[in-house]
Amino acid sequence: MGEYVVAISIDKVQAFLYYMLQAQVQENQTNSGTLRDIVKSSNLISKQLYLDIGLEGDGAFSGHITDRLLVCSGMCIFTASLEEHQILTKLDRLFKTYYEMSTGQLLVKYVCFEKEISRDQDKLEAIKESKHRLRQQDCLNRIIDRHRALLFQFCSVPVYDPLKQSIVSDQEYEAFSPTINALYSEENADNDNHFRIAVIKADLDGMGALFERIEQYTEYEAVSNLLSRFICLNSLHEKTREYQNKDAGFKLYPLYMAGDDIFFAVAASRLLDGVNLCKDILRQLNDEITKWSKAHDTELAPLSMSVGIDFTFNREPIRYYYERVQHQVDCAKAAPSLQKGGAAVKASCVKVCVNEYVFYDFDMPKKDKDHYEDIPKWRYFIHDVKRLKGAMQQGFAAYHFFYGLLNKITDRTICSSNIKYSNAVLYHVLPQHLNSQNKELREFELLNIESILKQFLVKKQVHGSVKKPQSKNKKPEYELCFGAKAQRNRLEKYVRLLLLFSDQRFGVTGSEVTIKEFVFDKKRVRSTLFNKTLRYLYDHNLHGTVRGFREIFVKRESYEGPNGSRRPVQVYRTLRISSSMFHRLKKTDKIDIEKTAGMIQTVNQKTKEETGKLETERKEEKKAPPGLFFDKEAFCRIAHRTNLWTKDYIDTLLIFYQFNELSIQYKSLYPSDKQNASGGIRK
Repeated sequence: MGEYVVAISIDKVQAFLYYMLQAQVQENQTNSGTLRDIVKSSNLISKQLYLDIGLEGDGAFSGHITDRLLVCSGMCIFTASLEEHQILTKLDRLFKTYYEMSTGQLLVKYVCFEKEISRDQDKLEAIKESKHRLRQQDCLNRIIDRHRALLFQFCSVPVYDPLKQSIVSDQEYEAFSPTINALYSEENADNDNHFRIAVIKADLDGMGALFERIEQYTEYEAVSNLLSRFICLNSLHEKTREYQNKDAGFKLYPLYMAGDDIFFAVAASRLLDGVNLCKDILRQLNDEITKWSKAHDTELAPLSMSVGIDFTFNREPIRYYYERVQHQVDCAKAAPSLQKGGAAVKASCVKVCVNEYVFYDFDMPKKDKDHYEDIPKWRYFIHDVKRLKGAMQQGFAAYHFFYGLLNKITDRTICSSNIKYSNAVLYHVLPQHLNSQNKELREFELLNIESILKQFLVKKQVHGSVKKPQSKNKKPEYELCFGAKAQRNRLEKYVRLLLLFSDQRFGVTGSEVTIKEFVFDKKRVRSTLFNKTLRYLYDHNLHGTVRGFREIFVKRESYEGPNGSRRPVQVYRTLRISSSMFHRLKKTDKIDIEKTAGMIQTVNQKTKEETGKLETERKEEKKAPPGLFFDKEAFCRIAHRTNLWTKDYIDTLLIFYQFNELSIQYKSLYPSDKQNASGGIRK
C-alpha cells in the first residue's frame, strides 16, 4: 500500500493581494503602516500558510507529514501518514478558514491520492501528477460540491482584519520605502501628493514548460528552492539595500514578490535602476542554476524574464495601473524569443516592454552582432534617450519635432498611401541644423533623425529567380520600407516613447550630456540618412516604371573619378528647380502642365546639344556630369498621357532635391577618407 500525497495551492493570490492593498493602502497613502500591510499580505500567502498546514510549527498536519516533496509560494506538496478521510477533513477545515478570513478572496484548492513512493523518480511523478490534478476542472468542481453550503450562503463581512495575526517589525524591511508617497525626490518635495512613479512588473518566462521538461527530482527540487530563495521579499530587500549602498537616493516600494512574479514601484527618474534590479535578480538566479548544473553534471537552460513598465501618478488606484502594467508584461511574453538558425537561443534574456514596444536585453557575442541587428535592444534605446536629452540641451525642439511627426503618421489621409506616408515622414526629418555653427546640435540632430529612419530598415530582398551565394562573413544589406504595417507600428510606438521621455519629469539618464559620449559614424549616418533615402525616393516614389518620365527630373548615373578610383562614383543628375518653385507649383488649384513646363524651362535654358557637350568635357576631365537637359516636349506628352504630374509627385521631387542638396553639404562637412575634391553630386 502506498502513501497519501497531499497537494495544496492557493488560487487568486494576486487578486487577494491587490484587494488588500486597494482596501487598506490606496485610501490611506499617508499611513506609515502601508509597507507593513504589504509584507503581512505576502507573509499570509507564504509563511502563514505553511504554519497553518503544519510544515512549520503546530498546524493541521503537524506530526503527520512524512516527506516534503515541494514547497514554494502559494503551493506545497507532501506525503501524510493519515487515512484519506482524516486528510480531507483537515483540508476542508483549512479551506473554510482561508475562505472566511479573506471574505472569498482566497480559494484553497487541494487534492489527495495514494501513490507508492520509494525513489526520487516517484517523488517527481507525484509532483507532476499533483499539479495536473490541481489544474483540472474536476478538482474545483469537487471542492465546490463539498463546500456548497459555505459558498452559496449570504453572510456578513467579518469585522476583523485578516492581517492582524501577522506581526512585522518596523525594522525588518527598513530599506523599503514605507509608502508610495515616500518615493518622491527633493525636486517633488513641494508636491509629494502628485508625482510620477514607474511601476515595474516582471515575470519569469516559461516556468511551466521548464518544470515539465525536468526529468529528475533533484533538479526539480533545486530549481524550486532557488526560486523561493531569490523571488521573495527578503531577496528584494537585500538587493534594494545593495543599490542604496551605491546610491543613497535610491528608493523602492514593493507591491508583490513571490512565485515567479516581481512587482514594485520606483520614482520615474529611477526607472533604469528598477529594470537593472530585475536584471540583477535574473542574473544571480541563472548564475546559481549554472553552478548547480556543473556540480551535478547536468544541463539546465538559463531562465529569461519579461518586464512590463507603466508610468502613473502616486495617487492612482492600484487596480488601474496593475491592469496596464500587466498588459505590458503580456506584450513582452508574446514577443518571440531570441532565434538563431530557426531555433530558440538558450540564453539569459530580458524582454522589456513599455508602451507596447518590446526591447531585448541580453549578452550579445560580437560574432553574432549582425544576426541580431534587427532586434530592438533596451540598452540602445536608453542610449537613444540619453542622446535625445543631449540634443535638447543644445536647443533641439524635441517635443515640437516628435509631436508633429506623430500627428502626421497617425493621419488617416496620409496613411492611406505609401507615397503620402513616406513623403510626410521624410519631409519632417529633413535636417534643419546641418549648416549650424553649433557642431553638437548639428550632430545630435543627425543622430536622432537616423534613429527615426532606422525604424523602417529591413533586410534587402534579392529579386529574380537566381540568388547569388553570399559569403558568410558578408554583412546583410538594408533598405528603407515605408509600406509595411510592422514598420509603421514600430515607428509610432518609438515616437510615442521618445515623446514621453522628452518630458523632463522622466529624466532617467543623469544630468549633462555631451556629443563626446556618442560615436558619430559619418559613413553610417550618410548611408542611412542620405543614400538610402535618395535610393528609396528614386526607386519607389518617382514612378520609374513609366519609361522616361522620372529621368526628365532625376537620372542616376556613375562616372569614373580621378586619381584611379577603384569604384565608379554614383551621382543623381537633376534639373535646376528651387524649393520655392516647387511650392508655387503645388499651390495652384488645378495643375497646368504647359504652364509648369514653361516655368521649369525658364531656369533650365541649356539646349540638348549644350548639355551633351558639357557631358563629354566632364567625362574627359573625370568630373561629375552636369545637370540634366529639360525635355519640355517629353514632359508634356508623358504628363498628359499618364496623369503622373500630381501634387504627390511634386512633393516627392521637392523632398528628393532637398535631400540631394543636403547630401552635398554633408559630404563637404564630413568628407570620406578617400573622397576627392571633385566628388559629390552635381546638378
